[in-house]
Amino acid sequence: MCFSSSSSFAAAALLMPLGGLAVRRCWREPSSNLLPLALTPVLFGLQQALEGLVWIGLDSGSLEPLTQPAALAYLFFALCFWLAWFPWCALKAGATGDGHHRWLIRICLVLGLMLGLWLWLPLLLDPSQVTPTVTIGSIEYQIRSPAHGVVNHAWGRLIYGLIVTVPLLLTPFRRLRWFAAAIVIAFVYAQVAYLHAFSSVWCYLTAMLSALLLWVVEEPAAEIGAVAVQTTSSTPRTIDMPQ
Repeated sequence: MCFSSSSSFAAAALLMPLGGLAVRRCWREPSSNLLPLALTPVLFGLQQALEGLVWIGLDSGSLEPLTQPAALAYLFFALCFWLAWFPWCALKAGATGDGHHRWLIRICLVLGLMLGLWLWLPLLLDPSQVTPTVTIGSIEYQIRSPAHGVVNHAWGRLIYGLIVTVPLLLTPFRRLRWFAAAIVIAFVYAQVAYLHAFSSVWCYLTAMLSALLLWVVEEPAAEIGAVAVQTTSSTPRTIDMPQ
């Protein structure tokens, strides 16, 4: 788990090449609409590298000036970026034919953007409100912000989880819905087992799950190939009779 700088840097070293491979595979049709999703492992890798820097800063007092900027950049992803990114990825991937689904995804996108800015901007304006500490072997980001405390933490985490996962569940891609279901399981696990460091642990688990996106972005091509095979096999053959 996210218990050291080495685990965070190892995750980054794994995810960035996988993300690059996913981007390469869906660069062209029929998977080009999944290009933002393909980029997601690279972004998670960057976030994990930032948390690796936070670990280094916490482990060495001489690198203390490194801790605060790295923690602030990490929290940009955790509190702001993912709330808007996943709904936008779902919108780009294409919702189902139901127009209500597309509107629901758009609503999640707007809510995610507003909520993310509300959570993170006060920290950007006053970084001293962020105090990362090591608690039971994981990083706990202690935050003193006017945005925090307005909503109960449990309800806040639930709203966050819904904004991130519901848009993915409304897409037409079966593999992407399985990925969203895996994120939900990771959410429940982090909530039950690592409540003291929920943000760090859930981000780490979701980052590792993003490796599945290499499999997810291949689904459109696989479906088109299957349809082509089915069409070929079902097309009646004609035999030219000699004249």
